Amino acid sequence: MDLHFSVRGALLRLALCTGCVLCSLAAHASEPRVTWSIAGTTEGLWNISGGKLGWCNLLEASVETRLWKGARLETGAISTYNLNLPVADDLQAFSSLDAGPDKAFRLVQAGISQEAGRWLTAYAGLRNIDLDHFTTPFTGLFTNASHGNFPILSSNFPLATYPLAALCLHLEFRPTENLTLRESVYNGAASDRLDRQFRFRPGSDGVFNIASLNYHVGPEEEHHGFYTLGYACGSSPADGGTGGKTFNYALWGLVEQPFLHLGENHLGALLQGGTSPAGRSECRYYWGAGLILTCLQGKGIRAGIVVNRAIYAADRETDVELTGSFPVCDWLTFQPALHHIRTNGHGIMAAQLRAVVEFGN
Repeated sequence: MDLHFSVRGALLRLALCTGCVLCSLAAHASEPRVTWSIAGTTEGLWNISGGKLGWCNLLEASVETRLWKGARLETGAISTYNLNLPVADDLQAFSSLDAGPDKAFRLVQAGISQEAGRWLTAYAGLRNIDLDHFTTPFTGLFTNASHGNFPILSSNFPLATYPLAALCLHLEFRPTENLTLRESVYNGAASDRLDRQFRFRPGSDGVFNIASLNYHVGPEEEHHGFYTLGYACGSSPADGGTGGKTFNYALWGLVEQPFLHLGENHLGALLQGGTSPAGRSECRYYWGAGLILTCLQGKGIRAGIVVNRAIYAADRETDVELTGSFPVCDWLTFQPALHHIRTNGHGIMAAQLRAVVEFGN
């Protein structure tokens, strides 16, 4: 059977089945006991310098169901289909959608969260680190994978990051309305295989710990400033299949600050960076800096420019990205992006056109 039609058929079946189940659950609930969302993203990629074209697709489905007081069952899955990727030999991956080999179903979240009063939330189950520690109001605009999580982590640990997940205990402590401490402990090796995801084997897989302290100025729904300090450390299986483990660590920080307000619009600055200085690290240093214009009038257009610089053990790369997010309606958004990528002295231009369709309650 043609792989192209086989994978597309699997994507369509996943979307239709998920939508039918979710709509049925929501229809029988007198209150929003079940919260669901489905999002489909398709993206065309073009290596302008090399002339290579590619196509990237992501389907996401998530469901949250209220159980007892303060408790929710949280589940999420993705499906991916790519054609002719990668289109460039960049190190940071200028498209955050590229999930590697096609797979019709990957479970990325399945667990129970429990609120204990106003200040503490605990979660146990399958999870990944991206939304908890790295997706912020400004970084969420850009398409480079370094904004999903910094390369000082993704290059140095077998992370539970898109499109992988691992068993996790995640805690969020909010001593004030503006301050949040997030602490996560994961199985040391992540996977997208069901027979390997639901396990905690520190003896063979190691343990990965990541934490961040976040401070936001004003209400979270109104972006007046966001500040983060974080660390990660952990052990993971050593290369070569010897049965041993290796230990590594990383530190990072992030600042997002609007500084110029014009009516309902604002211009903000982004500064982020981190280090994993140990000699065994593949990526030693990373920094990014950018400007973001947010137009809150109308449908909420955003545009930005950012520079990402990653220093690897034997390589160097700088990616300058110019992008914008243009909502057409409540459920459709278009996002073009242009990149100038310079890797070890060799520069290329690359472009993307992304379309996102979202539905939910």
